[in-house]
Amino acid sequence: MKKNKLNIGLLFSSIGIMIILFASCKRYVDPPPYFEAPGDTTRPAARKVLVIAIDGAVAAEYKKMSLPILQSMLAKSKYTWDGISDEISTDATSWKTLMTGVSYSRHKIKDSTFIYTQSINDPQHSSVPNFPSIFSYILSSPRNDMRTTLISPWSTMVEKLVPEVQDPVIAANDVAVKDSALKRIKTGNPDFMVLNFNSVAIAGKAGAFLADNVGYKDAALRVDAYIGELLTALKSRPGYDKNEEWLVIVTSTHGGVGSNYGGSSDNETKSFSLYYHEKFKPLEFTKEGTFAGVELKGTAGSAVTASVSDALTQGRYNFGTGQMTIQVKIIGNPGSSFPHFFHKKDNALGASSGFSCFSSGASWAMEIRSNSGSRVRLQGANTTFNNIWHTISIVVIDSASKKWVKRYTDGTFIDQQDISTWGTITTTAPLTLGYQQGNFVSEQRYIPADMMVFNTGLTTDEIRANLCLKNVAQHPKYANLIGYWPCTDGLGSLYKNLAPGYNEPMQLSSGFQWLPQPIVPCNAPPVISEPTRQSLLLSSSGMATTVFYWLKMNILPVWGLEGSKWLELYEQEFVKL
Repeated sequence: MKKNKLNIGLLFSSIGIMIILFASCKRYVDPPPYFEAPGDTTRPAARKVLVIAIDGAVAAEYKKMSLPILQSMLAKSKYTWDGISDEISTDATSWKTLMTGVSYSRHKIKDSTFIYTQSINDPQHSSVPNFPSIFSYILSSPRNDMRTTLISPWSTMVEKLVPEVQDPVIAANDVAVKDSALKRIKTGNPDFMVLNFNSVAIAGKAGAFLADNVGYKDAALRVDAYIGELLTALKSRPGYDKNEEWLVIVTSTHGGVGSNYGGSSDNETKSFSLYYHEKFKPLEFTKEGTFAGVELKGTAGSAVTASVSDALTQGRYNFGTGQMTIQVKIIGNPGSSFPHFFHKKDNALGASSGFSCFSSGASWAMEIRSNSGSRVRLQGANTTFNNIWHTISIVVIDSASKKWVKRYTDGTFIDQQDISTWGTITTTAPLTLGYQQGNFVSEQRYIPADMMVFNTGLTTDEIRANLCLKNVAQHPKYANLIGYWPCTDGLGSLYKNLAPGYNEPMQLSSGFQWLPQPIVPCNAPPVISEPTRQSLLLSSSGMATTVFYWLKMNILPVWGLEGSKWLELYEQEFVKL
């Protein structure tokens, strides 16, 4: 995974070539086979893009350093220090995400072979997905005469990731990257140029990815000065800000921690990015107040689910052997034909032990079966699936010399079952959010959030008082929390477990998609909407969509690009009427 001598967004995430095994030095052009109606084919000659991508630029450390050129650019930028590169931070992953508009959870490129890494969850003979680079889409579009350039010291990336770029340049080092770019800006007529600086990452690996590390800060200052030279050259073009509208994007591809990177820590995967244009008003985007979730849906082989194995958790989430509380927030439409949507049971229809929750119209119900065969269905009426967030709670608690299973919706008691004589209720089935077949093969579509498991039975008052708690560490039974999945990660193929002392994530199945949600659960931080600060999560995987929007290129749904055309919200600042 090394570039020359070494080897998140944005907020929104990062991704490689066309998954072809390169048997020789021959370059392959693999334009996506979509030639649908392109819409408006008028060439937007004035729109141009310069992307400056910095390897190893830790968002928090860059913010702390207040580098002079980047700091001066903020006055005309939409920017974030709170973005996301991707769920892991290898060079190959980061660049594949950035250049394809698809995150690691889909492209599965991890190392410098740029070969798809098959997951153990993939079908044995499943086809290898093809996610071409941004240049491939340009090549197969009405804008295929666009002058495209990529300059990088990493020869492997240039050769394997972006074979469709018109003007590929393998530079000796960052100085050569800068000089090659200056030559093209001063004497050429580039339309879309991507530059890769890697000396900051080299300095981080040689010492530490910290502003206090002199070598790291010096490398950051040098690259910052290079950016200043590039901006000066751009602004010296006769057509700059007249008949040329330049969007300059500066972004970190990944960060680092200690003297390494490639992992999933915040310092490795958080990214900064700024989108600079002469007409932009300054605006900082923050992840605070944003909410991205996954809709669980589908049936049988097409089901989108999230689960954690019993072996991984060592049976920790079996109930019936002790007190326990399980609760989760959900939003969804009324179900039909009793689809099961949350369970720890091998088969909703079979005689296996465990529990399974299912929808009954707009209500939720529950089936419980013990190891000895005792069985009950709790189906008290309650409104849960009506496109509003609700919290469902399952409590196993000792009371009056008996053991009870109790159900609540939004802290309101629904019904209960005495299980004092049932014995154990254990199963090796995974704890799963999402589909399981019931009496009928039907689905329940919903989005989960704030899933918690306590190893104690919460009282009614404790449930009610903490439904909308924004800081889970302030929960009175925080010390009893043995599982906590916010389900709002916004990227990756996992729901991370943030319970203190536990790190077993829930694995999302294939077919999932992270999407911003307009209706947020009550425990979510308020959305920020201020003149200079707003809630918006930017990721590396979303950069391609923003580039195409700026270049006025038609984005086909079949491409499956991530991100949004968020710049549309600010067109009054820069669109010439």
